[in-house]
Amino acid sequence: MANLRIDTARGINLAATMHLPDGAAPFDPDVFDEEAVRSGRAVPPREEGIVILAHDFLTDRHGLAHRLDKLAEQYRRAGLATLQFDFSGLGESDDDVITLAGEIEDLQAISAWLANRGYVRQAIHANGFGATAALLARPAQVRTAVVVGAVVGPQSILWENVFSPEQLDELDRHGLTRLPDDNPNARQWDVVSKETLADVSLQSPEKTMADLPWPILMLHGGLTDELPDMAQAATEAFPLLPEGSRLCQVQADGDAAAEEIARLSTEWVTRRLR
Repeated sequence: MANLRIDTARGINLAATMHLPDGAAPFDPDVFDEEAVRSGRAVPPREEGIVILAHDFLTDRHGLAHRLDKLAEQYRRAGLATLQFDFSGLGESDDDVITLAGEIEDLQAISAWLANRGYVRQAIHANGFGATAALLARPAQVRTAVVVGAVVGPQSILWENVFSPEQLDELDRHGLTRLPDDNPNARQWDVVSKETLADVSLQSPEKTMADLPWPILMLHGGLTDELPDMAQAATEAFPLLPEGSRLCQVQADGDAAAEEIARLSTEWVTRRLR
């Protein structure tokens, strides 16, 4: 296991954890061919592919009830390396206002960092709001994505049921407010803005699902906090996806849902990272 710090183009430092599968060659994150990267020459590729795991809104790289940790173990059993990271403003990453634009840049920075170190066969597994970021980030080295409970269409959200009157007043007057962070890490507050609220509620399938460069697996029904009507929106817009994409409804709850997601996801990704 390697605990990493990875910089984004805007200067935010991201916390990440990387694991190799059994039998993989040693990996030193501080050793890479800087001259090859600068000149555009190909970096010697790693033998194993890698899965980037992206967490949901206001969670961290471990996922609710450590479900992303357990899912990463399944990917490693299938012979793939895994990298889990905290989006900016969350977990152990640098402070930042949580926005979709920031999360898109975070994913692109993670993918580029891995590519510069030989991981040219990449997949993304992302939940909820992180899945929306993955659909929009579209890193060049990624070959496919598994998106679980992605926010792909507009949402009618009564924000007064989410925020206190004082927080709504802060948003109105300052454009920002903060929420207590209840994840099992040292962060005390998460900062959101009016832009964050628009990011969650004003997506469209034409933006999130059209013109993707690779086929994806879309899963719905497996997240405990999945936003309503997302499965219907994804189903209606499914023809926008590249040929070979698949949409599945997870017909289980709790641990059984997590096991079904792990099975479908590892089967999908291993076929596409060969």
